[in-house]
Amino acid sequence: MAEQVKMEGIDRISDLHDSILIHILSFLSTKEAIKTSVLSTRWRYLFDLLPNIDFDLEEDLCRKNIKSYSTDVIENYMCSVDKMLLFCNTTNVNKFGFKCWIRMIGSDRFNGWISAAVDRGVKHLDLSTSVLPSSTLPIFTCKTLVSLKLGKYFVLNVPKDVHLPNLKTLHLHSVGFLNDDSVKGLFSGCPHLEDMVTRKCDLGKIRNFHISHHLLKTLTIRYSYNSFQCWLWINAPNLTSLEYYDRLVAGYSMENLQSLTKAVINISACKTFRADATTIFKGICDVPSLVLSDTSLELLLRCEPLPVFANLIRLDLPCHLRFRYSNPLQKGLETLLSSLPALEKLEFYQFSALFQRKCLLVCCINSRPSKLQTLQMKSIVLERSSIS
Repeated sequence: MAEQVKMEGIDRISDLHDSILIHILSFLSTKEAIKTSVLSTRWRYLFDLLPNIDFDLEEDLCRKNIKSYSTDVIENYMCSVDKMLLFCNTTNVNKFGFKCWIRMIGSDRFNGWISAAVDRGVKHLDLSTSVLPSSTLPIFTCKTLVSLKLGKYFVLNVPKDVHLPNLKTLHLHSVGFLNDDSVKGLFSGCPHLEDMVTRKCDLGKIRNFHISHHLLKTLTIRYSYNSFQCWLWINAPNLTSLEYYDRLVAGYSMENLQSLTKAVINISACKTFRADATTIFKGICDVPSLVLSDTSLELLLRCEPLPVFANLIRLDLPCHLRFRYSNPLQKGLETLLSSLPALEKLEFYQFSALFQRKCLLVCCINSRPSKLQTLQMKSIVLERSSIS
């Protein structure tokens, strides 16, 4: 019994190797990991060895049920970031993440954090903040950066000497571009870029959103703002996946997309169909797998002449097609299906109304795609009043 009591007083966790303790700390938030420094002298500087630094002010305050953002709370939070990045001896930073929507952080202090992370060889940056930097972000010559994710109110002023030789992933959320040169400079300075996502980006200050890159493999564009006067240019010979969820813009140029294996085109409902989407569909006509929204399908069927998708194997139409007798949409769909010589699988997400299903079956029977092997309909249960 005495031996058992003696064993209970031994701190076996602190005797573990640094690498094991750092792994344990990695399951905590960065703010919580810093607090372990008061446990003992053994733990005082362990948090300094964490390779991933991630601060999320809203999440931390929500966890503590703190609803007011006082100056003291914000200053205490910023001091924690200072402690991790400016006053510690960390030699390498794998990831630096910072999320804060409160405009109480000076741009100089914010840029200082980023500079410190860059100086320590950061590979992944994930920044979402309401801070409005007064100058160019100090990231555009970072040789170690592999992934860059920017969100909320950044206006990218890309310098002429931008050079991100190892950047492969670029995600932009609610980001604006200062001018056309910033867009071109960003792509020319990222020679190994493979994955790009833009979401709710402001294109109001540019006239040409020029995405031209020889190694880009996946591209997703979602819901741009102020894009009605902007041209979208895509030139990507190695692009394999394209997802486009947006309104029609002023014009399109789609070149060298012969490597596409899948395209998702979800154009938002238009007040008028006089806008021309022909260039989009001609640019992706070699794709073997295509997903269309209802509005996208209607725009496709209005193209003159109708683009020929000679290599299309799978067509997904997750749309609410409201067929009626003598509906031009039904005739147009028959024409489209009859011009798909390689089509093997056709999938519909459709209303459960029996008449709607019959119209789709009539379309398939009349068009008779020669290689069609699978026809799949996934019913969506709706209230009777919603089916006309």
